[in-house]
Amino acid sequence: MMKTEEAHRLCRDELIRLDGDDTGRIVSCRNGILWLTQTGNPGDHLIRAGEAFAIDRPGVVLVSALEDSLYTVSGSRRNFPVTAWLFLSAIPRMARRFEAVKKSLLA
Repeated sequence: MMKTEEAHRLCRDELIRLDGDDTGRIVSCRNGILWLTQTGNPGDHLIRAGEAFAIDRPGVVLVSALEDSLYTVSGSRRNFPVTAWLFLSAIPRMARRFEAVKKSLLA
């Protein structure tokens, strides 16, 4: 198991596998772009620098780097509720979408 909050490097196209019950742990992207998929979770997830993914169920989580990346895997859900992490990790994506809509309206 990885040490809490230790940053790890993942080279482009490299893949890691998190097994077992990591429910409540948070995968945070510090640099680059990560692709994640989780057993029983429909769809895939892209997280960019500053974004995070909350593991919300037991099972395999695959993490792959779309470019050279740094990531951390945090401790447990006791640190912060999973639902709050899901909301907070969505804020950068919402801000980018808002900016795109704003630019198209002002153009």
